This record gives sequence, C-alpha cells and structure tokens, in this order.
Amino acid sequence: MTKLNKKFLSVIMSITLICATITGCGKANTETVESGDVQSDVSGLPMDSSVMTPWINSTILGMVTEDVNADLKDDFYLNVNHDWLMNAKLRPGYPTEMPLLDAADIVKNRCMDMLTDTSLTGEDAEKIQNYYELWLDWEGRNETGIDPIIPFVQKVRNVSSLDEMSKVLVSEENFKWGVSLATVDLSLNSENSILYEVQISPTELSLQDSAEYKILTENGKRKQKANKETAGYMLGRVGFSKDEIDKALQDMYDFEAKLTEYEKSVLERSDPTYVTASVNPVTMKDIETLSPNYPLVEYMENYGWSKSKLINLSEPEWLKGLNELYTEENLEGIKAYILVHSIVAYISVIDEEAYREYQRISNEASGTTESMPDTELAYSDAREKFPGSFGRIYKEKYLTEEMKQEITKLCQDAIDAYDNMFDSVDWLSEETRKEAKNKLHKMKINAVYPDKWDDDSIYVVKSKEEGGTLLQAILDYGEALRKDSLSRLNTTIDRDIWMVDMLDTNAFYNPMDNSINIIPGFFCDVTYRSDMSLEEKYGALGSVIGHEISHAFDTNGAQFDAEGNLNNWWTDEDYAAFKERADKLVAYYDKVVAFDDGTAYKGQLVQTEAIADMAGLKCMLIMAGKIDGFDYDKFFRANAHLWARVGTVEYMEAAVLSDKHPLHYLRSNVTLAQFDEFVDCYDIKEGDGMYMAPEDRIAVW
Repeated sequence: MTKLNKKFLSVIMSITLICATITGCGKANTETVESGDVQSDVSGLPMDSSVMTPWINSTILGMVTEDVNADLKDDFYLNVNHDWLMNAKLRPGYPTEMPLLDAADIVKNRCMDMLTDTSLTGEDAEKIQNYYELWLDWEGRNETGIDPIIPFVQKVRNVSSLDEMSKVLVSEENFKWGVSLATVDLSLNSENSILYEVQISPTELSLQDSAEYKILTENGKRKQKANKETAGYMLGRVGFSKDEIDKALQDMYDFEAKLTEYEKSVLERSDPTYVTASVNPVTMKDIETLSPNYPLVEYMENYGWSKSKLINLSEPEWLKGLNELYTEENLEGIKAYILVHSIVAYISVIDEEAYREYQRISNEASGTTESMPDTELAYSDAREKFPGSFGRIYKEKYLTEEMKQEITKLCQDAIDAYDNMFDSVDWLSEETRKEAKNKLHKMKINAVYPDKWDDDSIYVVKSKEEGGTLLQAILDYGEALRKDSLSRLNTTIDRDIWMVDMLDTNAFYNPMDNSINIIPGFFCDVTYRSDMSLEEKYGALGSVIGHEISHAFDTNGAQFDAEGNLNNWWTDEDYAAFKERADKLVAYYDKVVAFDDGTAYKGQLVQTEAIADMAGLKCMLIMAGKIDGFDYDKFFRANAHLWARVGTVEYMEAAVLSDKHPLHYLRSNVTLAQFDEFVDCYDIKEGDGMYMAPEDRIAVW
C-alpha cells in the first residue's frame, strides 16, 4: 500500500475512527440520586461531576456506578448504555474500551491465525510470518541490541559547526538512522488529485502541538514526562551521563519552543481555512530562495524528491522561521533535536530491556495498568507495515460477494436519501444545490474489499533462518518505502486501488477521490450482522455510512469538488449561510464542560465530525420515514449503543485536546436532540435534559 503523507491526509481526510465522540444539550443534575439525577460523590472517582455540563462525562472509566444513572429523557446515552458503562473493563494495553473494539478483535484473531498457519503459502504469507517471527525473537533482538545505532549517534555528537550539521542532515546515514527538521513525503495534489506531489510539512514536535509550549496542559505535562523518560533512557543506553542527558533534553525543548512561534497549532490546523491556506505550490527554485540557510534543497536532491514536478509547502511561515533559527547560535539545540528524535524512535524495536521500559512509560502516560501480550503487539506492527498482504489473505478466507453487494446497496440507498435531503434544504440556492447533487451522485462507493490491489512486492522480509533481524527488517522496509515513493513521482494515482488498510476498525470519506470507504475491519455485532433488524442496521452501520457521505459536505469536505479537487463550487451567499450554521455548532461546543479540571472544549476542533454525525442520522431518518411500522425506539437505542465507550481520564483529556471527534456521550446525545423523531418517540418536553428547542438546534444540514 502506498504510504502517503499522514499529516497532509489528516487535514483533508474525514474519518470516523474508533476514538470518536460528541457533546450535549441538556441539564446537569447534581443534587440527589433519584429521578435520574446524578451526584458527584457517588461515582467513586475523585472528580467533581457537578461542574460538568450539559451532562456528566459518563465516558470516564469508573464514573458510572449502580447509583449513577439518569432517565432517558435527561441523558439518553447514559440510560441506554448504563450497565455496559458500569461493567466495562479495559483490555490489556488499551486506555479505552468500546463495543467497536470487538471488530478489532475479530480481525485480530483471524489475522493472528494467518501468522501461525503453516498451510498458507505465497509471498503475502511469507512476508507477514517472517516479520512476526522476527518481532518475537527476543534472543535475536537482544543480540542485536543498540550497538548498530551508536556510530550515527557519535557522528551527531561530534558535530561542532553548522556546516557539519548540514552535512549530517543530507547524508545517507541520516536517511537511514536519523530524522530531519523538515517532513518531506509523498502526497496527492489538492488541485488535481489524480497527481502525486511532494509535500513539505513543519518540524515534528515532541509535545505534538505548538500550543503546549505556550500554555502547558495536564495532557502536555504527561507527554513531557514520558518524553523525558524515554529520551533519558535511550541517551543513557548510548553513553550519555545524567548531566549530558539533562542538557540535551533542555536544549531540544528550548529549540522546539522557538520553532513553535512559526508553527500552526492543532486547533489552527482544524480551522476549515487551513485546507486552502496549506496549499502553496513551490518549485525547487522557490525553495532555494525560501530556505537559504537550512539545507532543504540539498536534502531533497540527495533523497530524490527534487525530481517531482509538483511540490507543496504547507506552512511557508514555518520554513521562514526554521531558516531564521538555523544558526550557529542554535547549534546545540539543533543537535539535541536530531539526537533525541532519532534515538527515541528505536526504543520499541531494539532489545527486550528497552521495550519493557517503553511499555512502562507508555502505560503510565495513558493511565493503563497492563500491556498487550507480545503476540498481539507483533501482529499490530506487522499489519501496520503490510496491510495489503493481510487484506488479500483475509478477503479470500472471510469475505463474500453477497456482503459486498449488501453494503454497496445500503450506501447507494443513503446517497439517494441525501438527494431528497438536499431538496428540503431551504437555505441552498438552486445553483449550489445542483453542484451538491452532482458531487453526491459522482461519489465512489468502496465497500468491503477492492477489486484491484496495489503492487507491494517491493517490500521483502528476510527470515530468521536467512539471517534476518527485526532491526534490519525495519531498515529494509524504510528503504523500500523510499524507493516506492520515488517511483510514483510525476505519475498518476490509480483510483481503483484503495488508499486504506481495509482491516482498520474504521470507515471514512476521502475528499480527494470523493469516495466513501466502508471496510470489513469495522464490522462486528454492534455495527453489522446479517441477522440484524432493519432498524438496527440503520441505527448502527447505516448512520455511519450517512456520516461518511456527509463529510463531502462538512466545512472541510465542502471545499473539494465532485472530482476530488480543491475547488469552490458554492455561491458566496450559500457558503456564508453554511458557515453561519457551522459557527453556531462551534459556539455550542465551546460551552461544554467535560472535566472538573477546567479542560476546555473546542468546537472548532470537532465541528466536521459533529456536522457529519447529525447529517448521517438525518439521512437514516429520511429512509426510515418511508417504511411503515418503523421501530424508532430500536433504531435510536442501536445508535446510542454504537457509541458506548469508556476510557482513562488521561486518554479522554488527550482526546478533547487533539481528537477531531467529540466525546462519545456527546456524539450520541447532541445528535439525537436535533430531531423531532427522537423527541416524539420518547415524549421529551421542555425541561428534560434531552430537550433542545427547535430554534436552538445546531444541525447544519
């Protein structure tokens, strides 16, 4: 599978991940535990739930007890999922639990059988089985140890001038072992999305968000602590003293802090305007002018990226800032950045001592107390690298044409329902409505499995018997990825090949080819069974399909046309009306309080997913309205249970700060409160926690 620039795709690709959520309208009851009221001291958690609005955050593990419940008219999500929320336990190595993880378990168990099935033959089976065996070969990993990394570490430590630093950064050794101050990857051209391009993105930060360097959140403090422990351990392993470790970490952090003056924050990158603002085509001549100090031109020439006719610079101000900071004065910070970021990447792939330290640090940071079994970790790593190999074997063993046809039909029915929905939208002009329908009916349905697969034969894994080691397999994988990416420069993408791991517990919309992708890694009892009632299918998988279609018309997806190109097809008046409705949603989420520590919710971050959830449910309700005797209670309960979820406080706080999906209790309650069908089904009145007056509703579509 082609590995495209993940940072770029995260900006333009709208995804329903297993880590999604949504927030609510209603009232917080905090006086007594009766009639659905919730009291802060009955959950058993050291947390004051009385400050949470409009509902308690029942996705926090341990918040829901026998005494903590609510009438369904006040908190539908809590009422429907109460017993599940109260009894849910975290799986080893997971900071969160939800029924959707059953889908991941189904895939995992089937794939792990593949890894030990000696009857399987062929290139795909050989590749994944060899890698799995090398991952679990602790004797071989311990023998390899950290020694292969040390020569590169010493080379960086010996740098005494900026010229020497530049030579290291553009060297083949750095390509193999190190990192760069600029992220350069293969991507797709936003203005002609069948073309590959080179994408230049800002420096990766250890705290991941530039905003953390200005105001450090509790989540940022946890990341900082984990980073210090990880880097400190690895630097110690290659011979750094405690004082040298402390200095390197401080130098790195200080340099990153300077860079953040020029880098966009996570929140800024979630602003819909970032989609167009991040499109800045440049030539190699432009880069030479824009980067006179930092050796970006030489880096791209040495690597092979300079051969691309299409190059995009996502944040020009960052490159300007990097060049201002790339000076002798900042040499120690630059050296520390390269050393630390390079070496921490190897903590999970060298010997067992390092890996167990990595697990300890990761578990503490995420609030988990138990690690996954090694066999599952080996499987996860193998599937991440070789999704096509797993997918092809899985398709032959477990998927049917009948399943593909059923899911395809459900997708097409949902598209037809959207056609009807657009007819009823009174704030759209006929001109924009026509373009919206054109995009809708050109939407590509990628259901269950592809008919054509990418050629990934370039990726080869030498077995243990042939002298292979895990570290060498990873290095070989990186070199193959490099060659594969370079081979695609100045070519066009084959849209019959899916750019996705079809076994991900996920479903998504890709605006760059205008496709919805409903894949088998998402299927489990809570999302899809052949014996589900129609109401359950609509409430679960159907609402997800509707959600993904809606991403074509959210504040990001709406900027792409029917062909998947960044192209404005709205009238100015219609887009202003659309933006006004989205701003109302953003303002609502800005007032949500999900924790008692003051962690702020940010509507701008979650707006695209919240828009899609509401439109997806509306789509299913349009379909339901055409069916005599439709059981709305069964439909709404299936939808609420789809989003059942609990997680550690650490995980949930991180989600609020960086995940574009609202928390799941909000994803359910806020969405349902928008619709008359829900209000009528449960006779919800003003004063009930699930009531939202029609004039206060925030559904965009």
